[in-house]
Amino acid sequence: MIGANTIQKGTFVKTIMARSHRKASGKKNMIAGLMLTPMVDMFSLLVIFLLQSFSASPELLYAAKDVTLPSAVTGIEVKDAPVISVSSSEIYVDQKLAGNLKDLLINPEPLMEKLGEQRDLWLRTHPGQDFPGKITLQAHKDLPSPIVSQLMAMLPSQNFATIQLAVVAGGSEPAPDKKVE
Repeated sequence: MIGANTIQKGTFVKTIMARSHRKASGKKNMIAGLMLTPMVDMFSLLVIFLLQSFSASPELLYAAKDVTLPSAVTGIEVKDAPVISVSSSEIYVDQKLAGNLKDLLINPEPLMEKLGEQRDLWLRTHPGQDFPGKITLQAHKDLPSPIVSQLMAMLPSQNFATIQLAVVAGGSEPAPDKKVE
């Protein structure tokens, strides 16, 4: 016996439930929580958007690991185009190894195939449009100019007629009293 009432078998649970309902009916119970799943989804989409934006940005043009670009005083913004990186020993087409530089100068067929694949990929992704024929050439700054000229002469055979040379901005200008020949 508790208080003046006697507790019968099975009524204790009913009594407790009735008390909790009486208390709940007088005030609003609110369970507040942080919804993590939508927030994680939102941040994931934000990260994907930022990665896509920066990967499509032409000013983020990376040279191959063994390529040091020459510096220049003037230049223009880099346009979106396939990239050929030429180090002192290897050639890369869009960051994929095309082969050894000396071998490709003797037999350029593997390089021409890779360039043809780049052209065909562009034509498949841009149906009904004319191929612009733009390509960016990143040549190591110590590479002899006859080798660079020989590579540039090969590009029109795969319809790459507009060649952009990649350089690093910040070259020094000649002194005003000295003539540049």
